[in-house]
Amino acid sequence: MAFIERLLIGDGPWAFLIEIIVRAIVMYALLLVAMRMMGKRVAAQLSITELAVILMLGAAIGMPIQVSSQGVLPAAVVLLTVVALQRLSGKAGLRWRRYEVLEQGDVTILVKDGRILMDELKRSQISREMLASELRAMNVAHLGQLRRVYLEASGSFSIVYRKEQRPGLTVRPDMEQSLLEAIGVDGHFSCWSCGVTVASQERPREPCAACGAHRWESAVRVPDERSTKTDLGAALDA
Repeated sequence: MAFIERLLIGDGPWAFLIEIIVRAIVMYALLLVAMRMMGKRVAAQLSITELAVILMLGAAIGMPIQVSSQGVLPAAVVLLTVVALQRLSGKAGLRWRRYEVLEQGDVTILVKDGRILMDELKRSQISREMLASELRAMNVAHLGQLRRVYLEASGSFSIVYRKEQRPGLTVRPDMEQSLLEAIGVDGHFSCWSCGVTVASQERPREPCAACGAHRWESAVRVPDERSTKTDLGAALDA
């Protein structure tokens, strides 16, 4: 019986359970006030510093709620200190760009004029497959549609489309070879690694000038709805 009691409530009395409810309500109210003081961005996608603030807030409110020997006033001081630091950091970032870049990081270009910048991809620790997955999620069919793809400091992706698409590398790595050839553009081939597209009537034999890869596949473009159905049907029936 003593073991079960110690397992359930530890060394504290049963009455402390009621106190925990009160402590949780107080800390919840303080946390809401702190979040409101930090502004609306906290409710959106978090930056690095804002994520650090949230983790610190979570650590600050844990002990006062669960430990009877800990009061709520030290936690309130921690909350106010963290909020003050976050607000000062935000103002410094608005005033000095170097500070903001040092604190948050800068924007990285991952795709430029339909070509994947492999060095930037490696520097950002993002695989080619992960980039392709993100582009597919944003309804991108091939790299020829894109002028720029940015990796924001927050970790999100931003896309600038071309006004007129060009033939480019598909972002569908799971496509069957017959399907790829069916919707490919005659006279254009793309490097399977970085997406560099060249005009050629035959598959290039020399390595890609940009990344050194040797694999070339037919470049594609987004056709109209009728031609899409025709090409897909013919490829699947083949």
